[in-house]
Amino acid sequence: MNEPPARIRIWVALDESPRSAAALIAAAALAAELDAELAGLFVEDIDLQHLSGLPFAREFSVLTGAGAPLSPDDMARIWRREAAAAQRLLAEAAGRSQLRWSFRVARGRVAAEVNTLAQAFDLVVLGTRTGIGVMTVVQTMARLAERQPKAGPVLVLFEDLPTSSHSLETGAMLARSNGAELVLLIKDGDERAYRAACVASLSVLKARGTAGRCVRLNAIEGDNLVQVARRERAGCLVLAGRERFLSQAGFERMLDAIECPVVLAR
Repeated sequence: MNEPPARIRIWVALDESPRSAAALIAAAALAAELDAELAGLFVEDIDLQHLSGLPFAREFSVLTGAGAPLSPDDMARIWRREAAAAQRLLAEAAGRSQLRWSFRVARGRVAAEVNTLAQAFDLVVLGTRTGIGVMTVVQTMARLAERQPKAGPVLVLFEDLPTSSHSLETGAMLARSNGAELVLLIKDGDERAYRAACVASLSVLKARGTAGRCVRLNAIEGDNLVQVARRERAGCLVLAGRERFLSQAGFERMLDAIECPVVLAR
């Protein structure tokens, strides 16, 4: 008897931050295109829990600016409220496209949860406040409920065809879903190598019915990626080699600095 094909699963980490909002709708759009399950995660950050137990911990009102003591019980109340809001937005996004969905709450550190769950999911989309403004995995990024997807271009780091084939496919899918331009970031030491890589990558896109343009990168370090994302006003950045980037020193700092979701392809 033939085994049925495994379902694609897309995991999205959620909170109430703008970048988390920038993670949901595109993820839902790709889930609809891929007939994938959309799984939401809300992380109760244990570092915030520890801070809330200190005497100087304060909660400030956005409306008045007034501060009040913040206790562990207050932190738990805030988490319950944020988790309920995240679950509601996930359900609404999934409902619009009739997607299978699930939601769970975990207590720990976002980075640790990312590294753990990235092994079990086809797609991981991150946009939470602890530096993870990322979307990780085979494909995707997004934006929440009533908000429209960011119109900026989809940037794809292109290194070579075997390594970057999934990220090219992912970037093309995101660009089509959002009606956005596709931009290929190419790092090469000299002009001839850069132009050859650009021609090769654009030929692959053309064969798939997609157009794009190339931008030359001096280096793949985080600062360079942040700068080009800002210069291009990117709507999303797609990187190949999920495990490589998740284990890279300084990657979380890059995610704190970058203003768009990041998709990590396998």
